[in-house]
Amino acid sequence: MSAAAESQTCLIVFAKTPVRGSVKTRMRPFLSDEDCLRLHTLLLRLWMGRLRHWDLGQVHKAVFLTPSARAQPDLKLDTPEDVAVETQQGEGLGERLSDALKQKWNEGFRKLVFIGTDSPVLGIEDLQAAFQALDQSEVVLGPATDGGYYLIGFSAFLPALFFGISWGTSEVFRETVQRLETNSIRWQCLRESFDLDTYEDLVKFHSLLKESPSVLPGPHDQELAALVARLVTSSGTPQCL
Repeated sequence: MSAAAESQTCLIVFAKTPVRGSVKTRMRPFLSDEDCLRLHTLLLRLWMGRLRHWDLGQVHKAVFLTPSARAQPDLKLDTPEDVAVETQQGEGLGERLSDALKQKWNEGFRKLVFIGTDSPVLGIEDLQAAFQALDQSEVVLGPATDGGYYLIGFSAFLPALFFGISWGTSEVFRETVQRLETNSIRWQCLRESFDLDTYEDLVKFHSLLKESPSVLPGPHDQELAALVARLVTSSGTPQCL
C-alpha cells in the first residue's frame, strides 16, 4: 500500500541537518558558529513540535534533511512518529527540491506543499490556505520579503520550476512567477512573510516579538524568543542595522 493510501496531500519540510559551521552562515560575523547552530537547531525543533501538535487532518508529513556525516552525535530533534524523515538527493537546491517532488508524486501524492524551517511566524492557517489554493490552482507561492519564497505548493507535476532559478538571491520569487506566467500555469499567491536568513532579519524579528509577543505562543516558540533576544542584545551590534 502506498504512503498516499489515506491522503493524497503531503507537507514537506526542507532543512539542513544541524552541523556547526554549515548552517545560518549568513548570520556571521554577528553570530558565532555555535550560536548559528543553536538558532538553526531550535528552529528545526520548533517545526517538529508544530508537526506533532498542529491538527492537519490526514496530511502526510515528511522532513527532508541534507546528508551529512558530521551531524551532532547527540542530535535529538524529537521527531514525531507520524513524520517521515528523508534525505535530500542532488547537488543544488533546485535538484534536491525536484527530486523530493518526484519522489512524493510517484508515491501517489497529488497536493504537495514545501516549506523551510526559517519562517517561525508561519501559522497553521497559512498551510491550510496553501492546500485550499491547490484545489483551484496548479501552484501556490508564499512570497518572502527578501525576494524569495517561504512556501511553494503543487497540484501538478512541475519539477521544471526548480531549475534555472537564481537560488539565494532576491530574484527567486520574480523568476518563478515569470516562469509560471510564461507557461500559463495557474497559480495563487499567499500573504508576504519573512525568513530568518540574515542578522538584520533577526533584529527585525526581535523587534516584532517585543511589539507582539503572541506571535510565538508555544513552549518551543518561547525558547526561540528567548534565544533571539539573547543573540541580538549580546552581539554588541546596533539594533538599527
